[in-house]
Amino acid sequence: MLNDARRWRAQQASEPVTDVQAVWLLAGSAGATGAVLRFLGAFRRRPPVAFLYAQHYDPARQEQLRQLASPSSLFALRLIEERHPLRAGEVLIVPPRWRIGIDAEAVWAEREAGWEAAGHTPDIDELEVLLAAARLPARGLILFSGMGNDGAGGLDVLDTTGCRLWVQQPASAVCRGMPEAALASGLVHRSATPELLAAALEQLYE
Repeated sequence: MLNDARRWRAQQASEPVTDVQAVWLLAGSAGATGAVLRFLGAFRRRPPVAFLYAQHYDPARQEQLRQLASPSSLFALRLIEERHPLRAGEVLIVPPRWRIGIDAEAVWAEREAGWEAAGHTPDIDELEVLLAAARLPARGLILFSGMGNDGAGGLDVLDTTGCRLWVQQPASAVCRGMPEAALASGLVHRSATPELLAAALEQLYE
């Protein structure tokens, strides 16, 4: 009998690319991995969105990101290494070593280009600007646990596109810095625990 991951891959291979109504960026730093896994594990059904997942990580340890496993059979996690179609149910991990490109159909690794930030990669502010510039049907952002203020710097650019801007409730985060910096911008539309953010996202696409 196929396990959940193999069954999911077999289903995706036999079906056309799923219509994606929006691309949501899940981003954070210290403590974000657990929060994002809680978020994904709380879904009861797969929403018609594609997820990008970006977390500050040592580029020299990029290969370790392959080991991340989804807590739910609704989703599969994959490191962005080449060109990947945007599919509902796929969580594409942004590489810390390479910059990415994105359009309405796919996301890809730009192996000749790195992130501009020197202190942390991937650079979430830079990634937000890329997301804002991409020709997408709709956008969403959730900032999870993390130290510092990366991610708050690109909110004004995303806001002009109609992007939904959500953050993890600081009290539920391992590190409150990133959520609190985003909230201080006055642009955030929703703040809640990872589980309640998943429930709210499901309701958007009922």
